[in-house]
Amino acid sequence: MLNERCAREFKALLAEVLTADAAAQETDDGKTALNSWSTAKRLLKSDPRYNKMPRKDRESLWRRYADDMLRKQKSEKMELDSKDDKKVDHRSRSSGDYGRLSSGLRGSHDRR
Repeated sequence: MLNERCAREFKALLAEVLTADAAAQETDDGKTALNSWSTAKRLLKSDPRYNKMPRKDRESLWRRYADDMLRKQKSEKMELDSKDDKKVDHRSRSSGDYGRLSSGLRGSHDRR
């Protein structure tokens, strides 16, 4: 029960510290808090919840959290890209249809 409580508190620490903004900050060698345990550790060590979690479990819990965050970021990016593609397609069709429609109207209007 105590181990479960420590794990819950450690996961809360991960969620508080390893935000999307923190994960976006890269070191000089391209590491982030989501792709490098040593980088994440530097951000987490100062909190007492870090030391309460058994050393052997810290990295594995971080890895699961980081994998989930990366998966969510990738999914969100794919959704945004998909929405952007639809907006571009819609705009190009609308402008093309408008040109055809207005020229078609002019042609039928001129004939009358």
